Amino acid sequence: MKIGVILARFQPIHNGHLQLIKKACDENEQVLVIIGSIDKLSKRNPIPWTIRKQLVEKAIKDHSLHEKTKIVELADLSDESDNSHDWGFYLYSFIVSKINQSDFTIYYSDGFETITSWFPGFLLRNNVSLSLLARNTCEDGVSATMVRDMILADNLPEKDVVPQCVYDMRQTIKAFLNVFK
Repeated sequence: MKIGVILARFQPIHNGHLQLIKKACDENEQVLVIIGSIDKLSKRNPIPWTIRKQLVEKAIKDHSLHEKTKIVELADLSDESDNSHDWGFYLYSFIVSKINQSDFTIYYSDGFETITSWFPGFLLRNNVSLSLLARNTCEDGVSATMVRDMILADNLPEKDVVPQCVYDMRQTIKAFLNVFK
């Protein structure tokens, strides 16, 4: 079975994330969406994973992508700056345990150098394919940091940047952002 994987913190989900998920759904029979850093609450990760999961589920359903997707959560192995092969093996074994097969494609929008540093060459040659969608081509380079800044400044547009569910929950999200301001 052809399987795509998306790993993101979704702090919060935005249209760039949705564009990656749509691309993965178009190119695969099944897509595993992994909500990362579920064990962290900080200025960089202010929204609890339970709320992030609720938003991801709603956005995926609202865009009719739910039939091909499975959403799961993953704690960090150490910290977010860990780009070691230990992290890559941890992620790889987690994904294999969820999809019950050893090969898949990871869809991402971060730097090529980062994601290739996670996996040793033999996994990249034999099991893990990569599909890059450059961030600056996704929704004018939208990022979760930009979305959080817009929410804090009360200037999040209703369309074009985030799914409707994030716009609708912007005051709840703002309350979490204010905790770490």
